Amino acid sequence: MRISPKVWPFLSTFAFSSAILVAVAWSLPDSEHKNIVFGILMLLIALSSWVQWKKSLRLHVTKGTLTFHSPLGIITPITNISHVAFDPKGALQFSLYNPDLIYPPEKIGLINQTMEEEGYNFEIKGISKPLAIKICKVCNLSPDYLIENELEPDEIRDIESFQSVLAQKQPWAPISYTLFAINILIFLAMLYAGVDLFQPTTEQLLRWGANAGPKTMDGEAWRLLSSAFLHIGLVHLGVNMFVLWKVGPFLERLFGSVTFLIFYLVSAIGGSEASLWWNEFGVSAGASGALFGIFGSLLGYLLAKPPGISAAIMTQLRFWAINFIVLNIAFVFFLAGVDQAAHGGGALAGLLIGLLAGAIQKNSVLKTPILKHGILLLAGVGLCWASWFTLQKETADKFIAIKTFERFGKEEESLLEKFTNGQNQLRKTQLTEDGFATLLETEITPVWSNYATKFNGFKKVPTRWSGWYPDFVVYLNTQVMAQTLLMEGIKTKDKSKVEKAHEKFSEAGDLVMKITTEMKAKSKNKSE
Repeated sequence: MRISPKVWPFLSTFAFSSAILVAVAWSLPDSEHKNIVFGILMLLIALSSWVQWKKSLRLHVTKGTLTFHSPLGIITPITNISHVAFDPKGALQFSLYNPDLIYPPEKIGLINQTMEEEGYNFEIKGISKPLAIKICKVCNLSPDYLIENELEPDEIRDIESFQSVLAQKQPWAPISYTLFAINILIFLAMLYAGVDLFQPTTEQLLRWGANAGPKTMDGEAWRLLSSAFLHIGLVHLGVNMFVLWKVGPFLERLFGSVTFLIFYLVSAIGGSEASLWWNEFGVSAGASGALFGIFGSLLGYLLAKPPGISAAIMTQLRFWAINFIVLNIAFVFFLAGVDQAAHGGGALAGLLIGLLAGAIQKNSVLKTPILKHGILLLAGVGLCWASWFTLQKETADKFIAIKTFERFGKEEESLLEKFTNGQNQLRKTQLTEDGFATLLETEITPVWSNYATKFNGFKKVPTRWSGWYPDFVVYLNTQVMAQTLLMEGIKTKDKSKVEKAHEKFSEAGDLVMKITTEMKAKSKNKSE
């Protein structure tokens, strides 16, 4: 008998993963490193599929010998097998009469060591029950069937068995599936309302609750959470929901439903707050901050070394969490359109509250559900509030400056138009000099002066403004000075003040050209 893996499952997995990767690449804006990053990811997917193919079971039974070409690479006489046990979670365990009859000889030490640690010589994992029975029949062996309920989480050494035992103890994962459904339903509601399937506009996202500094910081703090249930197109939704569907139920069973929900919501808010701190002009949405957060929570929980999980499982899960967080952040670091701040902020918030949860789990009194959930909820609220307070303190001026600048941009054109119309009317004698001076004094200069005072008063402004903002403040002050001199010159009939006013207007015009050039250069550099 020969057993070897079929090709199609690996090809279909590779095709599915590649299709998701291509869809994600297509949905992101072009950037200098985009092709390189996604080329490397494609190679890693191909390599991973090839490794899984090579590690798959290849078995040959002939002339009284049992040969495992992979994953073990050993040969032994069938008569050397003393005992076989089948774990319904997918593991066939073999015990030998004489391990020295194993070939090649270098495997003998490993097989003896496994017997000392596990009670059997070697194990074949990830095998179905029908296939296990088929192997035993061909080898004329009768397997024992292990009872899954006899295994406890702190006795298990492989992830598959650990997940299976957790699923037995808690078959349902209501929070994960509810979160999944909420995200899907909101996306469908957006489509019904006319939002584009692949590329929603900024206005549409803001209308549905996306996170944006000037709005969130100006009395709309609810966007910190609403944005975590909003997605920027089908591809964005698909990727995040795939991760939630695959990972959420396992972590919910590990932590408990209420604890998992606290981790998810705190991480979502933490990611949104980090996004505001880093992306001063960005509009962000998506569940990725919360998803990074639950991996961060897992890492923090395991770092506290809570009881009930074996050291082997802790090591594997820690590696899994670190691998997800670090590799995902590293690979898309250079890509435009990816909110890395939300990813990092969510992971950090999750790590902190996960550490607390792990520490609580070690205390026999505090780990009772009511106390544990109460402490975690208070800690989560405290963490979110403290970071929100710090964010407001650090960025309030920046976001007020952004809103003020947007308002000024809308008013500046009408002010300049009003000034130009007044000059034209003055030249056509449709308006007297005193009338023009009154227009300046009552309708134009006070507005300019108000904006100049506001922009002079900001202690912090967005980093992106650093190249042109000092010139902009000088421009506002120059405009106010020019208009004031012109108004006084007209009123006092002082031609020198009028001439001085025109010089200031000329300086203001030069500053506008300089500011425009600097803003275009900044915008070009950012797009590249």
